[in-house]
Amino acid sequence: MAGASPVTTTGAGCGVIYIPAGTYVISSTLLCTTVPVYFVGDGAWATVISFTGTGDCFRVYDSSEYGTRTKFGGGFVGITIDGSNAGGTAPSTGLHVGDLLQYELDLTVQNFYQTGSIGIHLDNNYYWTEQLYGRVYASNCASHVVFDWTTTVSSTSSGSFERCDLDLYVNQNKGGFDGVVLKNGAFVTNGSLKIRGNFGYAASTVNSAALRLTGSQSTSSYSNASGIADSLLDIGVECASAAGSFTPQTIAFGSSANSISGCYGALSFGAAGNTFAESNNDGNITYFVGQATGDSTLPGQTRWVKYSSGFPAGITGGVSFRYLPTGNEVMVSWALAIAAGTTLKSGTVIVTVDPIYAYTDNKIFPGNNEGADLTGNAYAPAWLTSAAAFKYAGPSYEGTTASYWYGQAVYTRSAG
Repeated sequence: MAGASPVTTTGAGCGVIYIPAGTYVISSTLLCTTVPVYFVGDGAWATVISFTGTGDCFRVYDSSEYGTRTKFGGGFVGITIDGSNAGGTAPSTGLHVGDLLQYELDLTVQNFYQTGSIGIHLDNNYYWTEQLYGRVYASNCASHVVFDWTTTVSSTSSGSFERCDLDLYVNQNKGGFDGVVLKNGAFVTNGSLKIRGNFGYAASTVNSAALRLTGSQSTSSYSNASGIADSLLDIGVECASAAGSFTPQTIAFGSSANSISGCYGALSFGAAGNTFAESNNDGNITYFVGQATGDSTLPGQTRWVKYSSGFPAGITGGVSFRYLPTGNEVMVSWALAIAAGTTLKSGTVIVTVDPIYAYTDNKIFPGNNEGADLTGNAYAPAWLTSAAAFKYAGPSYEGTTASYWYGQAVYTRSAG
């Protein structure tokens, strides 16, 4: 390819397409439907593709019958795709790839920032993409890395991205841009997904997330909601902020059908001390084993969340919760002072807590009450309802002197 000449190739044979160091211009889609083909450069930012068109810069897929394929592989290695000069305001994509087995990614994609644009579009049109592996650096894209399932091309397609092993580095310097997106029923299972990066803030409200899971589809014999299951999910990102700024969500869920289930790892948001907007997680994350920081809605929290206000008159102190690293167990601890003359009845709601701590079995936790007119320590359990109401379940009384109610317990939030 000449340094400033458009590349308009629309096909390639099996083998390696070597692109030496330099900057090359592509003005229309380069299509590759033969496997295996490797696009190989001399390294990110050494070999740079400047896309000046609209739509896809590179489109790679295999539409052949999946069970009849005798060759697998292919890849995109050591290349930067830049969308700074992509045409007009129409959306564009750096690399659009799918329907492949054992495909390798090791590239940089940047500056696909027009509305609707995508850095890397992982999209199944004909079958599925499995055993995808590699490393991606994506910067300044409207959506940086998108997993997708397009059912309008073939009824044999599936949302499966099973057994993938990807390290995704995201540099999102505008608050309105998404990091990693799974949509239209795309799902990852039995794989590894690591997300690292830096996110920016905006001066006005943003609707973006470090990780977004949304949508579902049912076609042919496949029916899936976008999600991640039985995989390593490891997120370590930080967020810039300023006074009065708006920040992206940690993890955004489109509906209750979109879920993260049976995963393990660490969910770390706000490594620099700045905060993301909290997830809208309402039980979407289940059986997560690991620790989470930077968002109290996520399981695996290692810090205590304390409630010390909103109590009935005459009751002071605190009720605290924390998720244990198992991800499905919660520790609760409370220490409350009951002022003299305060009536305390069995069933009194002390405080209503975040629904992430509720349990449909209306858990009873052992506790003790002492002081007032009680004789010694009285057994006085707590009761946590499915509506997340933390209640007193001990003996009813009105003491002429102060009393104290305290206890601690560990419970399994969902027995499965």
